[in-house]
Amino acid sequence: MVKTLFNNETMLLPEPIRQAANTYLPAFLETGDSALLSEYAVNIAHAFDAGGSFEQVFTGTAEEIRKHQIGLVDSFEKNVRLLIEKTWVEKSEEELKADILYRIHSFCRSMQSEPSSVDYSALLPECIAVLKDVVLLLFGYHVTSESFLEYAVRIDPDFGLFWYYIECLMAHPPLSMEKSRLAIFLGIYFLANF
Repeated sequence: MVKTLFNNETMLLPEPIRQAANTYLPAFLETGDSALLSEYAVNIAHAFDAGGSFEQVFTGTAEEIRKHQIGLVDSFEKNVRLLIEKTWVEKSEEELKADILYRIHSFCRSMQSEPSSVDYSALLPECIAVLKDVVLLLFGYHVTSESFLEYAVRIDPDFGLFWYYIECLMAHPPLSMEKSRLAIFLGIYFLANF
């Protein structure tokens, strides 16, 4: 269905979204070449149309990269916290909302540790779980239906690509440390600029 969805000519999708879903994301998940990995990650980030400069996550001096990564994590935490706090939920979901806010804070503190001590491969599952739970809180349990991807693509192609990205990461076996690092920063990049 996914290939059909992103190749469906009747869906008016921007070409960068189509390319990211059909070319760059599969290539990102499959490559072991670090130069190609960075190139594919940048192309996916550009397709998110988030308006930022994703390349700074891995280009420049170590100090510049670190500064940009901390800024991106701070922006992610601030924007997602605001989004979640403004989201109305049923009384029965208040605990989930509080839990997500706590997990986002913990995740962001882990991401801001000294770079040599951050195990991105171990943090990726938590990142995916947090991102998925944020979407669950925003859209309810409709997220678990098979039709949610098509719904997401139709309401906002950028968001649809983001959700497809999350689904692909959930379905993929464990990633290398560098691929996990880029995958985490790609996921938070979209929501930091959402």
